[in-house]
Amino acid sequence: MPKLGSHRVLAVFRRAPLLVWRRVRRNWWLDRTCIIFLVTIGIVFGLSYYFMNVMANVASKRSKLIEDALGTRYTLPDVFFEFIGAVELLWMTDMFDALMFVPTALLVAWHERPWRVVSRLLLAWGLASLIRITTVAITSVPDPRPSCQYVEGNVFTAFTLHRCGDAIYSGHTLIFVVCAMVWTSFAPKNIVGRVLTTCAWALCVAGSLIVIANRAHYTIDVLLAWYIAPGAWYTVAWFWYWQVTKKGRLLRIEFPVEVGRHRDKDSREMCQRRRVQLGLTSDGVPYDPVAMYLNALQDSEMTPPRQSVEFGEKGGSAESSDLLELPDSSCAVDVGVGNLSRDHALP
Repeated sequence: MPKLGSHRVLAVFRRAPLLVWRRVRRNWWLDRTCIIFLVTIGIVFGLSYYFMNVMANVASKRSKLIEDALGTRYTLPDVFFEFIGAVELLWMTDMFDALMFVPTALLVAWHERPWRVVSRLLLAWGLASLIRITTVAITSVPDPRPSCQYVEGNVFTAFTLHRCGDAIYSGHTLIFVVCAMVWTSFAPKNIVGRVLTTCAWALCVAGSLIVIANRAHYTIDVLLAWYIAPGAWYTVAWFWYWQVTKKGRLLRIEFPVEVGRHRDKDSREMCQRRRVQLGLTSDGVPYDPVAMYLNALQDSEMTPPRQSVEFGEKGGSAESSDLLELPDSSCAVDVGVGNLSRDHALP
């Protein structure tokens, strides 16, 4: 028996590359349009992150003006600072970023529509980053952490973590909440998925408290991230549904296996119901159900049904399509009652 078990394990390892390749071909393969779309998203996301770093450097330089004007470093009053003791463990804020991001990346890799998750994640994260560009350097506040370092170099090339003035709003908390939103929307709909989603939100809350305890941000910065990240996520979800899903666009991203299929275990009837709800054909082409019904109704009125019509005296019967071909144009066929009426007698 142990020998037989080892053979089964070896067989599984031998088949694993083939199974992975089949999954890649089925769920990860893209056409040209989808590749261009994803490359565009990646470029926009990269630009938003770069300019967010530039504006954070600007905020750091402006924050130094406050210290120069006051002659000392000053921290604004904060309610949570009064209840949460200060710690010097900044590495924990980056650790929580990894604790949120790595499991989320594994979820994306195992998901049956992975590029859809990647697109939604990058769009929501990029939108929130664009919002942060407009807030981080507009209002300069004293940094809550006295030991922070100011940016001294070129604002377009300098990259420093935990710099002074990088306050409104918290970029670390933004990552926490966006990853938690991914788990909320795309985790498996079973007990395991629910437990993992709960753990993701627990890590999100713990990471936010760690950010405040390290005085990396004021509480208002963390709260703004909690407000903006879900708003950006659901804004992208609304736009995606109406502009991509309902219009049958980016099918290799939205439905990589079959139009209307979310998971491999979905039945054909379930996929058909989804296509009807979305107004899509099996090829992903949008249609209007009302217009199709009216066209079918018009076609049925133009083409009379085939049915037998009895002749009064001679007996026998004829098909309605045959009667329409009678040479006498004065003959009228009442298909509804099945009687032949004539304005003039047949010769």
